[in-house]
Amino acid sequence: MTAMDIFKKAALMGIGVLSMTEEKLKELVKELETKGEVTEKEGKDLFKNLLSRADEEKKALEEKIKKGIKDYLGKVDIASKEEVAKLEKRLHALEKKINEMMEER
Repeated sequence: MTAMDIFKKAALMGIGVLSMTEEKLKELVKELETKGEVTEKEGKDLFKNLLSRADEEKKALEEKIKKGIKDYLGKVDIASKEEVAKLEKRLHALEKKINEMMEER
């Protein structure tokens, strides 16, 4: 049974790889080893592949979420963190200039 077979099986069972904890993945691989569907070495390789795939899917999902939030914030016209930081920097520079001008008087 390949890693892809496991993903398909997990998807069919309604269990996304992302929702599976490391412990659940270990249990799944152990179950396959017990049933003789994979050897111990294949099980270790499969476990590493599953963890790697879950990590990749997690990162991809995080990027999609970030993009979705950024797109949404652009539509509702809310300042981004970077824009606020830029304004704060300008404000501090202006305050400094005002203070310097006040001291010169």
